[in-house]
Amino acid sequence: MFMEWNVGLQDYKKCSLELGENSNHFTIELRDVEFERDRDIADIFYDHLATRQTKYIEVLYSGGLDSELVLLSCLQKNIPVKAMTLAIKLDGMLINTHDLYYAEKFCRENNIEQTILELDALDFFESGKYYDYLSPYYITEPHVATHLWLLEHCSHFPVLGGDWPWVQMHLENKVISPSRLEFSSYERFMADNGMYGIGNMIGYSLESSVKIMQIHLNNYLPGETVSSFKSRMYKTMYPNLVPRLRSYGWESKLIRFNLLKYKINLLKNLNPSIPKIKWGNTVSQLLGTTLIENNKFK
Repeated sequence: MFMEWNVGLQDYKKCSLELGENSNHFTIELRDVEFERDRDIADIFYDHLATRQTKYIEVLYSGGLDSELVLLSCLQKNIPVKAMTLAIKLDGMLINTHDLYYAEKFCRENNIEQTILELDALDFFESGKYYDYLSPYYITEPHVATHLWLLEHCSHFPVLGGDWPWVQMHLENKVISPSRLEFSSYERFMADNGMYGIGNMIGYSLESSVKIMQIHLNNYLPGETVSSFKSRMYKTMYPNLVPRLRSYGWESKLIRFNLLKYKINLLKNLNPSIPKIKWGNTVSQLLGTTLIENNKFK
């Protein structure tokens, strides 16, 4: 079985999934399209949102840097924006307390209306609800089901922060890392459920991807943590952005709850997806390489 869909502005991102007996093959191609050079990230994001049919956009905001970059850009451009935040509970106790604290503080200080939705993690996963969300899309990362659940609770134009094509700086011939199927399926889910939104704001256009990759190339320091690197990168665009430790509820070491159990179930029933990414002349010239594809993360 073979599936194909396009994502992003000008349909620049071509996705394909081929199902196999023991594994699935997922490929993303970043196709060359025309765009303006050297624009501000807020102007780029503003264009991403030009076709929305609602007054407000709703950013799925965990308290992390990527979604905060989107919120800051909306504030700069006076785009009406709200924040949707997930409160993960286990036995009645919050397990993403640090993220919630920062998200609430940021929204309060910036006068952003925030909706906090509580999810009982044990019930959601033990009941099999997570599987119902993920199986139609062959997604094998369990926590992505909670993102899809949160999307269902949006009333306006939902947006996820996303990420840019990650440059592997340690290689002599630079390449970009493959994109994962699970983080490339949000638009498919939204389309299937009659929603209009953006599943990866940062990588929604070739222009935004090239913009952030260029900053990546100019700011990379060997051995730096991802959160520290992102903080420095984003501060080149928004100096007031506050650096923070990476702290995500699903990464907590919990005795009664372990996502690995559910990931194993997904892999057993859906098979792992082997990713590959391809790109055109624009990205090759940016990286200074003759290579045009990569299927390895390291």
